Amino acid sequence: MSKSAQAKKPIFKKWWFWVIIVVVLIGIGVVASKGDEATKVGDNGGSSQGQTEFVVGDVIAFDGKEVTVKSVERNWNSGNQFITPKDGKEFVKVNVLIENKSDNVVSYNVFDWKIQDSDGSIETTSIGASADDDLSSGELAKGGKKSGSIVFEVPAGDTGLKLHYQPSFWSNKEIIIKL
Repeated sequence: MSKSAQAKKPIFKKWWFWVIIVVVLIGIGVVASKGDEATKVGDNGGSSQGQTEFVVGDVIAFDGKEVTVKSVERNWNSGNQFITPKDGKEFVKVNVLIENKSDNVVSYNVFDWKIQDSDGSIETTSIGASADDDLSSGELAKGGKKSGSIVFEVPAGDTGLKLHYQPSFWSNKEIIIKL
């Protein structure tokens, strides 16, 4: 039997195929990590480009969206006698506004948000404690807006709280809002 009559190796078994795949994946990772940096909208000081830490009320341009923490309610009461914070803890209700400023549909999710206490512990939303105006999850069309609240359980009276927003599992880009 001649060599030409033998079955050829499938393309995925050739070494150069895997080199190309690795190079493409690295390229995608580099492009994804060079996205828009966070910027405070309306700030004329020019020092906010690339800023990662903001305060309540700042309108923050980030990742094709404008994000604003509209309000923070300490010692939030769920109105349900069975949903109460643990001893030494309190619920904090944070109301946010997300606006799609890109030309594409963008997603939002309550789990994009975490809270950090003054001891450096970073936690997700409090399961079970939900507000009537929960942020939940979904998508926003071009120009779309979504306002909603996220409830966290934190140490009572903690004055060093910071809200973390990281909208992409595939990126380590995030913004931090001092509460």
